[in-house]
Amino acid sequence: MSETAARPTSAARAPARRWWSGLFWKCLLSMLIACWVSTGLLSMLGLYLTRMEVRDNMAPPMLESAMRRELHRFGPLPELSNLPASQCEAMLQALLVRIVGMDTPRWMSAYSFAGNTFDRRIAIRYRDRGGRLCEYPAKADAPLAQALEEVEHEAAATRAAVPRRHERDGDWISVVALPLAGAPGAALSVGQHSGGSLATFMRMDSGDFEGLVIYLIVISAMSAVAVATLLTRRIGHAEHVADAWAAGELDARIHDPGRDEFGRLSQRFDRMADALSEVIQVRQALAVSEERNRLARDLHDTAKQRSFALGLQLSVLDHLNERDGDDGRDPRQRALIKAALGLTGQLQRDLADVIQRFSAPTVAEQGLRKALEDTFSHLLGGSEIEWRLLLDGVAERGLGDFPQHAGQLLLIATEAAANSLRHSGARRIEVVLNNSGNRYGWTIQDDGCGFAISEHESTGMGLANMRLRARTLPGGRFRIASSPSGTVVTVSFTLEPAQETSA
Repeated sequence: MSETAARPTSAARAPARRWWSGLFWKCLLSMLIACWVSTGLLSMLGLYLTRMEVRDNMAPPMLESAMRRELHRFGPLPELSNLPASQCEAMLQALLVRIVGMDTPRWMSAYSFAGNTFDRRIAIRYRDRGGRLCEYPAKADAPLAQALEEVEHEAAATRAAVPRRHERDGDWISVVALPLAGAPGAALSVGQHSGGSLATFMRMDSGDFEGLVIYLIVISAMSAVAVATLLTRRIGHAEHVADAWAAGELDARIHDPGRDEFGRLSQRFDRMADALSEVIQVRQALAVSEERNRLARDLHDTAKQRSFALGLQLSVLDHLNERDGDDGRDPRQRALIKAALGLTGQLQRDLADVIQRFSAPTVAEQGLRKALEDTFSHLLGGSEIEWRLLLDGVAERGLGDFPQHAGQLLLIATEAAANSLRHSGARRIEVVLNNSGNRYGWTIQDDGCGFAISEHESTGMGLANMRLRARTLPGGRFRIASSPSGTVVTVSFTLEPAQETSA
């Protein structure tokens, strides 16, 4: 099966979408709920504060004072027997408006929700000495009518003003009965029944309620459109790039220019893709290097050894041929043996050259410094880690004659830098090569957070691989030290000029 056929398509990876699962509808629903809840809470808070204000303004002492003030302005009330019922109600209505202040802007804009004459929660009554009754509105609600009846009888009996407040569950009734000085035995009473907070809220006009609903829907939809427009296009682009990454196109980037949270997240994803691409390239390069080393070992252990054995056999044959002399031999035999020996020697030299190229191709072709620069540029590119190579010129030239050893140093440095990139959070990495005579030192140092060496010795292959590679060097020693201020990997080895001869 080809690589392309084995990849899942984006449609197979993503579940089927429904129209209601889109970001716009989720934003709309969330904002509707938030607007309704916040508006309801604010409305209830406003109504509670308004009710407290009305409670203070409609307290029995305040109500009694307003009644005396308006009666003084109005003058003596006429006998009910001298007035038609309509005129009596009109007179009481005018008095109630003045006493309560129902003609003020404050009452009309806010206090009316706490009770009014239309729902019979505010009432005024005039009872004359004969017990005849005139009231406005025509009939107060039952709790208010009962409270007015009680204070009227008490005022008639005591011939004094009776202010009273009845407390109920989440409710109150303020009533005042005032004897009339100009009409002995007659009394004027005013009262208000506020009702509970929920009842006050439900007494809103239907037009106001419908307007509030329309307002909430419109403002939520506009907010959802704004949020969805800002995010859905950017999320869609990021999703398309993620599908490209899943299909193996790691060169795709989101490139979101926003400086908000989503923009910063997109930039981190781009850096992650850069780092992942570089890691894959390094792994591919390491895989190629490992395969070349394997081929070199196989050629050294098979073809080269067999060609060496073939050369030995031809040498013996040539020696026997010279010892027997020229009697009875084909004159071309000696020439053929010499030619076969020459071809075998050339084959051995060719195999040695191929093995050497397989063993250290990058270092042999580019040099240690250039191979390190290319490897670190690919590995650490996009990671914001600063790296520096401090290679002593004399040591570098001395190591140039041993590309197989330089290749091992390159792999050790690559492993150490990859560990710093993945685990240490380092900001700086330095690679140092120096020598003192024939003793060489190879150091990789970072300024990361360090790690517990004992925990990684048994669980990770990285340290073990670096240690094994160091031991393949002549006189190789490996040492690692780690602390919260950084990690230092040190390899030391010995190079003698005599080691330059090829195997």
